[in-house]
Amino acid sequence: MQVFAINHPSGEIIPLLVDEDGLPIPSPNEFILSRRSLSTNTLLRNTRELAVLYRWLKEHKIDLDLRIRSNKLFSEAEINGSLVEYLRKDQASKKEVVSPHTFNLRLTTIRQYLIWLIDVHVSTLPMTDVRYELIHEAKNTLIRWTSKAFINAPKAGNINRKSLSEKEVNFLLECLHPENPEGFARFEAIKHRNYVMISLMLNCGLRPGELLSLRVEDIQIGAISAVTVTRRPPDPKDTRKPRPSIKRNSKIIPIEDPALVRFIDGYIVEWREVLESTSQKETDYLILSDEGQPLSHPTLTQLFTRLRATYPNELPETLTPKALRHTFSCRMEQVLRKAGLEEDRRRQALALLRGDSSLESQTVYIAQEIEDQARKALSTYQKELMHG
Repeated sequence: MQVFAINHPSGEIIPLLVDEDGLPIPSPNEFILSRRSLSTNTLLRNTRELAVLYRWLKEHKIDLDLRIRSNKLFSEAEINGSLVEYLRKDQASKKEVVSPHTFNLRLTTIRQYLIWLIDVHVSTLPMTDVRYELIHEAKNTLIRWTSKAFINAPKAGNINRKSLSEKEVNFLLECLHPENPEGFARFEAIKHRNYVMISLMLNCGLRPGELLSLRVEDIQIGAISAVTVTRRPPDPKDTRKPRPSIKRNSKIIPIEDPALVRFIDGYIVEWREVLESTSQKETDYLILSDEGQPLSHPTLTQLFTRLRATYPNELPETLTPKALRHTFSCRMEQVLRKAGLEEDRRRQALALLRGDSSLESQTVYIAQEIEDQARKALSTYQKELMHG
């Protein structure tokens, strides 16, 4: 089984699952097309997960379409004793096991797909068909068996290792500051670009896909300066692989720091033009490479790798774009708590600022702030006990 990415003339990248003969497999591709509202990266991942299912089906000589039509589906031994164990394996080595997160994603997608197949089959039956109850019971049984197979992920209580300390944040901004003669980069345009990128991620909590999808028109400079993160139709002119995407809610984030506003404005007016002049193609994207083209995910990742290698004693090994977003979220939780907002309101505020649709995903940052406060209280107690 192989997964191909088809570039549609509209700019969409559509995954395609094919068999050993290079022929598309109808049902999983129809399922993927029914989910086209999701991001390209999610669809590619879902297709790869379905490829694992179809490899298992081939090894066990199971005709899935025939199973669905005959209402036999799977036995508990096939699900928990065979398929679940197969999903745990790394597809490259076959000896290693994947992480619990990867396993859970595989199982989730495959379960959704099987339920979709059952629902499609039911929709073809006459309303008076006596098999409705049997199929409904078989579907519930499948859901029950697979629900028991999910691996409980460890609680994300220690998020401090993912976020940066105040000292690390200050050093990072200092070493990237364009006016620092001992700074990280040498080319002035690159200095300004790097500083603007990191500052936007730290101050606005932008994901890499959101940062790299920004266009010049998304930056408002004026009495009220702001960054607008918005989902757009796929850009057929964007040749980056993987193509950056925005998979969360749109948002407008004000920029209150006058110094940061000046740097962003200076980058757009002067230094971005310098970068763009190195390419024969014009682009509307905000963040450009030294070759004048939209910056790619691999190049952004390489920047963080070089920073960690250059300053191993000052910057943590966990320095990544995700670490900057964690830092933004943890600091925002502290500010919201100090402002007196109740926990539910803090969840809503964090979800709004982060562009999340789930309030539950904010729990980790609230829990971390509680843990930090508890540690400070313990430190105070111990000092008073020993020196009181």
